[in-house]
Amino acid sequence: MRVKYLLLFLLPVLLMSAKTEKFVTGFAIVVDQKSYDAAKPEIDAYAAAVEAQGLKTYILVDAWKTPDAIREKLIALYHSKSSPIEGAVFVGDIPVPMLRDAQHLSSAFKMDQEKYAWNRSSIPSDRFYDDFDLQFTYLKQDTARQLYHYYSLNATSKQVLNPNIYSGRIKPPEGKDKYERLKSYLKKVVNYKNNQKKVEQVMFFTGHGYNSECPRTWMDEKLAISQQFDYLSGQKSYLEYINFQFEKHIRFKLMPELKRKDLDIALLHHHGGPTTQYLDGMPQVQSIPDEIEDVKYYLRSKLSSSKTPEKIAKTKESYMKMFGVPESWFDGTFDKKQIEKDSTFNANLDINVEDLVNYSSNAKFIMMDACFTGSFHLDDYLTGEYIFDEGQTIVMQANTVNAYQDKWADEMAGLLGLGMRVGFWNQMNCLLETHLIGDPTFAFTSADDQLKINSWIATRKNDVDFWTKQLTSPYADMQTLALRMIYENEGKNASGLLLNHFKSSKFFTARTEALKLLSLCKDANFISAINLGMNDSYELIQRLSAIHMGNTGDESHIPYMIDALLRNNLSQRVEYDLKNSAGLFSQELLLAELDKQLPQKEYLLDPATTKADLSKMIIYNTKKMKEYVNEVLAKETTKKERYFCLKNFRNETAHPYLDQLINFTDTISDQSVKLTAIEMLGWFDSSSQRQKITDFCNRELTKTSLPKPYLNEVLKTKNRIN
Repeated sequence: MRVKYLLLFLLPVLLMSAKTEKFVTGFAIVVDQKSYDAAKPEIDAYAAAVEAQGLKTYILVDAWKTPDAIREKLIALYHSKSSPIEGAVFVGDIPVPMLRDAQHLSSAFKMDQEKYAWNRSSIPSDRFYDDFDLQFTYLKQDTARQLYHYYSLNATSKQVLNPNIYSGRIKPPEGKDKYERLKSYLKKVVNYKNNQKKVEQVMFFTGHGYNSECPRTWMDEKLAISQQFDYLSGQKSYLEYINFQFEKHIRFKLMPELKRKDLDIALLHHHGGPTTQYLDGMPQVQSIPDEIEDVKYYLRSKLSSSKTPEKIAKTKESYMKMFGVPESWFDGTFDKKQIEKDSTFNANLDINVEDLVNYSSNAKFIMMDACFTGSFHLDDYLTGEYIFDEGQTIVMQANTVNAYQDKWADEMAGLLGLGMRVGFWNQMNCLLETHLIGDPTFAFTSADDQLKINSWIATRKNDVDFWTKQLTSPYADMQTLALRMIYENEGKNASGLLLNHFKSSKFFTARTEALKLLSLCKDANFISAINLGMNDSYELIQRLSAIHMGNTGDESHIPYMIDALLRNNLSQRVEYDLKNSAGLFSQELLLAELDKQLPQKEYLLDPATTKADLSKMIIYNTKKMKEYVNEVLAKETTKKERYFCLKNFRNETAHPYLDQLINFTDTISDQSVKLTAIEMLGWFDSSSQRQKITDFCNRELTKTSLPKPYLNEVLKTKNRIN
């Protein structure tokens, strides 16, 4: 291997490549100078191992000052005529883009940017580095955290994610041994690349409070994963499932499973924080004595914050009256031994970074479908402890901020066992907050050596005929990938094909992908798919259809919505999402449809009670939306109250009142409220009435006398809607 030095930004950049080999694509290793000096042999060995996989490797070394310098270099390498990069990894202390005004590109993050500090109300995201169509304005560098650089998403930018390359972070947690941990990790990666293996063992886990703890959701996910990994059918290859209810403290089952050296993939669904995996709630009990002990534990937890005799007496009196319990049930609240016992019990409900100090995980790839566990911008973060331990875990997918429970986290996961690089996989299903921690070039040996997925993505990405042929693949996620590649080439023109595949495919995940892509088309076929989806055999498609009903507000959904709500076997999570969506439709039309359908439901044991319950829900949810609108419009409403109500429409797009909300935005004189209102309209991006917003934005853009910040937001809303 020949090493050549160039100058970049007045500092050395090292480019490495094999002189005599021809590479179709390349890979960039971006590393800070200190990390490179500390781990040069290991980084060079990692680069050589990546090249041995067929990627020309560029090592970019600098004392990086801003993210812009890195992005410019990556864009140049992406457009290189020879071996353009397909991905990049950021090693060590690489600047962190902290993105603002881009919350619509995340799944759940909606923190008030004006109210909260910038380091909390911005999203740490490497989409800045890997999605070149996103355009930003540099705002400032954080004075306390030098690696943080704040950017605002421009109105002229594309308002959807479609990364050009994949990326990952190799950043050890802070500590005196961080460079030793970096070197050890890179050696682990190189060792795996020299001993690559097939997927044989897959495990998925569901934690407390996730997806409404719905058994139908868990059951259908296993069916879907079984289709995705249908090549795991032998006695030594199988799919395992763990639920938080299996044990009183499930961490003592989950942690040993993750230590298994034969476990290849772990798909974990639970809640989380930057340094914690939230696995359990209070364990379910099977006896009256256990129930009493739970109540005592609860009472002690409530009393423990009382610091004065007066407060203690008042708290006891309140709970004794509320629950009818004796005073003795508070005993031990301030006893040292009982405090330690309660503290240990509580700590064992979760996995904390402290629990990982002398622990090693061995699952090669772990998806952590949780909030905040991928917060690589912090000195200490949970996934960093998993990656930089002595075990065999190579890469994880995790989130830097909070994440939406109802997203499709397992999308295309079956391709990992068919040899897809994990970077390509993340590129296909990432959001603003979703990141790979570890080596993004990681891949398993394919279960089918006839499949050349990585090569096909690189060399045949524009070959629609080729991908159309893959729609008959026996592998569920090859069909899923084919649908994606066809859409990437044909856009909305693929809508008819997508709907046909949605109707006909036997694979859960292929149908789900078709629905997802139709949601980007936003056309009549999308509306049809939503209605069909409410009767799909896959619970996730029902759930996504219920959510999309609220997003579009199309009145054709109402009969399907009422029909689903009248079922006696609707899953908890679908019911939850349907009821939320019901508030975004006309109360009159919903109640009329309920009256129409009720006599046809011969299976209902008590139609009168069913009608009363559903009517109450419909009236409550639709009335709540109307009250929000009325509060926005009322002259006596304070600015603070208006802000609250307008921001609520980010989560709940009140379609019946869209005309009134547009008129309010047009006529309100307060410029700060007007700015909030036009931003709010951008969240109606799937509404079947969104043309009204586009027309309004076009009219506003002709009024050049309006303030520039407002016109800027008008343009962003227009681009989001379209």
